[in-house]
Amino acid sequence: MRRTSYLAFLEQAHLMGSEYRRTPTILSVEDHQERNGRLTEHRARLRELYGSFTKSCDTVTVYGHTSAILDACDGVSTASTAVYVAVGEIAEGTRPAASFSGVLNDYWSAVSVFIDAVRQDAP
Repeated sequence: MRRTSYLAFLEQAHLMGSEYRRTPTILSVEDHQERNGRLTEHRARLRELYGSFTKSCDTVTVYGHTSAILDACDGVSTASTAVYVAVGEIAEGTRPAASFSGVLNDYWSAVSVFIDAVRQDAP
């Protein structure tokens, strides 16, 4: 069950990441009203995906048996929250759109740390 929970979490992390990768295209829309509408829809989709993502993270928390796994899982979750907050702040105009690439890179780095921790976990 432990390894299955890791794989399920990675699947959810990649689904979130795929949705995050749509953000730059939305941010490039020049018409302010259209961009805001698309960002609203995008954020709704992220919230939908976040439920399954959180559930799989919780499962790793239950079955993960090393601090490296638990910390890495928490890191992905924290990075995911940072991406969502950034999208919201960009939508509100309180954060520059150019900052999105940094939080997205942080997210994928956290996913890589989780993958490395899983690889180090004894079968």
